[in-house]
Amino acid sequence: MAVDPVCGKPVNPHNAYWMIWYKGTPYYFCGEDCQLQFDHKPEHYRLLALDRRQKEAVY
Repeated sequence: MAVDPVCGKPVNPHNAYWMIWYKGTPYYFCGEDCQLQFDHKPEHYRLLALDRRQKEAVY
């Protein structure tokens, strides 16, 4: 499952309707509102998503 970078909800990438490629990475969204918020500040949400992944990483 992918995670919506705006609201943090899980999104199935195989049937996600809202999706954006940004800097070579696909981002999946639970709805149009989240995608529009990402469109306005893509770098902000990209950094939040990277930070979330680092915190969840298991070493």
